[in-house]
Amino acid sequence: MAKKAGKILALAAVAGAAVAGISYFKKYRSFNKELDEDFHDFEENKEEETPVPDSTMNRNYVSLHADKDEFLVAAGDVLSAVKGAAGAAKNVVKDAAAIVTDTARDAMSAAADSASAAKATFAKTAEDTAEKAEDIIDMAQETAGDAAKAAADASAEALGKAADVAKDVSDAAEKAATIITEDPNPDKQ
Repeated sequence: MAKKAGKILALAAVAGAAVAGISYFKKYRSFNKELDEDFHDFEENKEEETPVPDSTMNRNYVSLHADKDEFLVAAGDVLSAVKGAAGAAKNVVKDAAAIVTDTARDAMSAAADSASAAKATFAKTAEDTAEKAEDIIDMAQETAGDAAKAAADASAEALGKAADVAKDVSDAAEKAATIITEDPNPDKQ
């Protein structure tokens, strides 16, 4: 019975893992689809609103013969750009972690539901088996009692018949003995 329960639990774990995989795949596919749509929307908008380069744009170049202050300003610009990139990377990691967490939570929920269902089925099966075993024991006891009563009745009947036969044989033997001991010719005396 323990092997059967182990098999049921293993089956529930496999089913939970399959559900988790399917859930992850569906979320991944929908996320990919949304990302692709966003990219295409962005590309369409980019093509429509392509800015025309302005010759009056203010560009920050560091000359080859720059002084220390110009290098500090350039370093500050690079630092703010790196901070922006780090913030964007942090948001991407947070989003990915949220997706993985949701998928894991869904997988655990599905596994818990499968295990709960398996446990309920196992408990019901065990209860049904115990009830059937009790019914079989009761029937066996009744059958054994009926068989014992029938055997006792048959034995009593057989003993009664044997006693009747023994009495008949005894009576016949007594009669035969009486006939043999009596004088067969009473007139001869």
